[in-house]
Amino acid sequence: MKLANLKGTDDFLPNEQSIRNKIINTLRNHFESYGYLPIETPILNYYDLLAYKYSDDAEILSEIYKLKDQGDRNLGLRYDLTVPFCKVIGLNKDLRMPFRRYEIGKVFRNGPVKLGRTREFYQCDVDVVGIDNRLIEAEQILMAINGYKKLGIDVLVKYNNRKLMSGLILESGIDEENISSVIGVIDKMEKISLEELITNLEKLSISKDKINKLLEYFKYSLEDYINIIKDSNNSYIKEGLDEIIELNNYLKELNIIDDCIFTPTLARGLTIYTGVVFEFYDKEKRITSAIGAGGRYNKIITDFMDNGNSYPAVGLSFGLEPIYAILKENKNKEKLIDIYLVPLDTNIETLKLATTLRENNIKVLIEMNKKKVSKCFEYAESMNINYISIIGSNEIESGVLRVKNMETKEEFEINLEDLVNFLKNNAK
Repeated sequence: MKLANLKGTDDFLPNEQSIRNKIINTLRNHFESYGYLPIETPILNYYDLLAYKYSDDAEILSEIYKLKDQGDRNLGLRYDLTVPFCKVIGLNKDLRMPFRRYEIGKVFRNGPVKLGRTREFYQCDVDVVGIDNRLIEAEQILMAINGYKKLGIDVLVKYNNRKLMSGLILESGIDEENISSVIGVIDKMEKISLEELITNLEKLSISKDKINKLLEYFKYSLEDYINIIKDSNNSYIKEGLDEIIELNNYLKELNIIDDCIFTPTLARGLTIYTGVVFEFYDKEKRITSAIGAGGRYNKIITDFMDNGNSYPAVGLSFGLEPIYAILKENKNKEKLIDIYLVPLDTNIETLKLATTLRENNIKVLIEMNKKKVSKCFEYAESMNINYISIIGSNEIESGVLRVKNMETKEEFEINLEDLVNFLKNNAK
């Protein structure tokens, strides 16, 4: 048997996993500061649930890992956290609206593998159902910008509105039944050549005149749209542009407009989106693809519920894998152990001391294999431990420890009762 990981999956050793844990803990605390509540949903789902709202040729369906259980039921591994969230709303009809939730969990996609994109990965999602206005969308963009900043990443936000896109497509003379297909092509405008773009549109049986008109419309700036087509009778254009203008004003008031750029070709690939959409990009371009994204999806939960009421929803996802790919390049290793205690025939006394330190949230490792002292120092250095202390009977009797700083190589003496405060203030 060959020992190997499946392509697109990884093992993470302590220094690597500590970075991932830091990302998750930072985002969890950040989400809760905005009033989002934690939930957890199953990884295994009925395939029909995962495929809900998509046609048989939808790209996302080709990436679902499919399987059968012993009852011959068609199952699949979840590919995102949005559809399971919609299911939660559908199954819990007594939830108070608006309902804000976050979920951090693994999802699976049988798709192409590249830097920051794997087959088994975590999504860190926030969603709210029951609010349909641009204020919540502005708050989510603000939350994303500040969340990435807490992780040490400055992001550029690209945003758009699918209603506006739909209106521009109709304005170009293209039939309404082709809107979704054309949006899928336009969404790739920045990623493929003009020739490929035109070829893909021609495959939809769109004439050259309509293609030229369409491409012209998607070259406009926000100011152009306001000046040229704001008074259009096209309801899609009017609603989409009004929403973009309102959102834009909020972004200005929040002083984050310089971090945002209106991008008329942005659609987000999934057809569930119904209004504002946005993507987040690393300003330093260490990862060139989006490191997070989201948008407005008003129909899917409404259709799930099917009770005559409307359930507007908006949410976003932070991509843990691309964030991790950026942060792991930081050459400063995480300090996983605050202090390494080496007992010299003082096992019980050292364990009692370690217990006191641990009760104060200090990370303590005790040497239990009776290594030579010289080997203990070598081990502390190799494991990137902050401090080491050799504890013999003299240290226990005097109440004074000799501690070595493994980074500066300096040694100092400290009273046992002062050690807790010292480590709280100095261990990093």
